[in-house]
Amino acid sequence: KNIRVKDIIEKVERIYRRLLKKETIDFSIKTIGSPLMAKTTDAVLLQLLLNLVDNSVYWLQQLSIPNKKIEIVLDGKKGQMIFADNGPGIGKDDAPYIFEPFYSGKGEEGRGLGLYIARQLLERNEYSIDLIDSKKDKILSGANFLISFITEEKQ
Repeated sequence: KNIRVKDIIEKVERIYRRLLKKETIDFSIKTIGSPLMAKTTDAVLLQLLLNLVDNSVYWLQQLSIPNKKIEIVLDGKKGQMIFADNGPGIGKDDAPYIFEPFYSGKGEEGRGLGLYIARQLLERNEYSIDLIDSKKDKILSGANFLISFITEEKQ
């Protein structure tokens, strides 16, 4: 069914509200143009966003910086979402592997399945998630992901 992506983000924000407040992480959602819609299930979007927020919170907890941020930009016209934080980011050596199963960055806790699962779920719906690595396309200094809800036309 068609789901407003912002509704699911707001649900995830409520789930993390207490932790975000405790860690003084500013969580913001910006909308460009019409609402971003995705033809999928709540579960797919929830899993995607829980994994992304979980990763961001983990890495932001490792830093002692003021103004910790998670920012999500929804672009209904382009059919895409940018998910970004101002954490340590993803190193060039790690970048090619972050969507591989069981890959965890330097000293990272966990099983390294979050981004792998996110990509698998999106690909089943013919959507995509990619790391934004060019500085000019990033919206925050840390990890930035581009999630596209436009299905690729089959050739």
